[in-house]
Amino acid sequence: MDENSKIMKYSGKIKLGEKAAFTVGELFGGGGVALLDTFFFTFLTLIIKIDAGIAGTIIMLAKIWDAISDPLMGTISDNTRTKLGRRRPYILASSGLIIVALILLFMPVMNWAYTTKIVYVVLTYILYSTVSTVFNVPYLSLSAEICENVKERSNMNMVRLILAALAGAICFVVIDYLIGLHRAETINSTQISFIVSLGFGIFFAVPVLCTGLFTKERTPLPKNKTKFSFKNFTNTFKLKSFRRLLGMYVFSFVCNAIILNILIIFVYNVSGGAAIKILGLGLSTAVFMAMLISAGIMMPIVMLMLNLKIPKPVIFMLGIPLFIIGAVSLAFFPSGADYKLMLVCAAVAGIGYGMVQTIPWLLFPDIVDVAELKSGDRNPGAYNGTMTFFKKFASGLAVFMIGIVLQGTGFDSDLGTAALQPPKALTGMRCVLGVSVGVFMVLAFVFGYLIKITTKKSERIRFFIDKQRAETLNCMTDEEQQELETLKKELF
Repeated sequence: MDENSKIMKYSGKIKLGEKAAFTVGELFGGGGVALLDTFFFTFLTLIIKIDAGIAGTIIMLAKIWDAISDPLMGTISDNTRTKLGRRRPYILASSGLIIVALILLFMPVMNWAYTTKIVYVVLTYILYSTVSTVFNVPYLSLSAEICENVKERSNMNMVRLILAALAGAICFVVIDYLIGLHRAETINSTQISFIVSLGFGIFFAVPVLCTGLFTKERTPLPKNKTKFSFKNFTNTFKLKSFRRLLGMYVFSFVCNAIILNILIIFVYNVSGGAAIKILGLGLSTAVFMAMLISAGIMMPIVMLMLNLKIPKPVIFMLGIPLFIIGAVSLAFFPSGADYKLMLVCAAVAGIGYGMVQTIPWLLFPDIVDVAELKSGDRNPGAYNGTMTFFKKFASGLAVFMIGIVLQGTGFDSDLGTAALQPPKALTGMRCVLGVSVGVFMVLAFVFGYLIKITTKKSERIRFFIDKQRAETLNCMTDEEQQELETLKKELF
């Protein structure tokens, strides 16, 4: 029995237990990103006291390595051949490294010499990023390989994205609560560091272990192995559909990263540091939960829209104006106004967020199908690696921009978590949150408009892939040949 036979023998209907094991991996996939976006900039600037501009530079430098390692990891996992498959060995290995990497990353080094702690943070962030890459690239590639049925695959990936949002909510709420305790001097910097690293380390590692142990891969292995090279990296750009998906994903993700990085600090300063409670929640938590709940409400609506055959890019574009209106309204919310209205702004942004953030990864398996139809090989790791390369590179630049703008407008890292920033620093936060989000989302809209993928086309692509694998493309009718040529012109 050859390697492909071993893979394909699991081609029956996926059981609920395996679906659960696959989707819970996103608790780290989405939660790890949310934890870093929510807390790391604050940790660097207000807890271990590194200047905002230098903190942004540190994050950008580490993101550059992280971005480079993603396509490399994609090639490695595409070429791996084991009894466990191509992806699962790396998922299993990362489950044991997550806790160690988080403990080292959030080590309370505030009393170290300034240069020493900068070097330490760079090295430990690179280590954490590498562990994250070892998991995320194979895991996201697995999202295109765990099932070949277009509808079932979309449903499973939607559940995965819902869990990503849930993990993000847990991260935000816990971090906001811990920062509140830190402001009140109920816990010190050392305690918050170890609570975050150990608590989230266990929260992330256990689901990752379940994913590695209890999932299967169901697509045939490519005929040829690939080598990592600049040429192979750029080959992904030869696919028109992928270039457009990349634009949708990168610009929308960067907006999310910008919001998460400064939301807690921003809301605290807009409110003047007042201990405002809404329905028992702190103001920043209430704002975030309003955004998240409205996004969560939209997710089943998105599924309904997909079942009604509304194209995924159309859903993506419909969400962008709402995302922009909500985010810009929140960014320029006047200090002293009724803070309950901030929840309305956040809810509007959340409705758009629920439509925008889910679509690129629901489109990813469809684009992998298009790539297989074009090349004859199925290497989702290469495409996933390219997507995450640009996502991380762009988000690194975004955090660098945040750091430079805040430092240029007077952000003072020596003030700690409890003190308010100068008024000019608040103006800088408003500009970062409002102007940049508006610009990036317009660019995402343009790419969404250009991509030409529908549910019907995805199903027909699967039909032609089956013909291609059976080497019967030459036996098709003239009508089918014409349909294939039309798809090639639109998507290749």
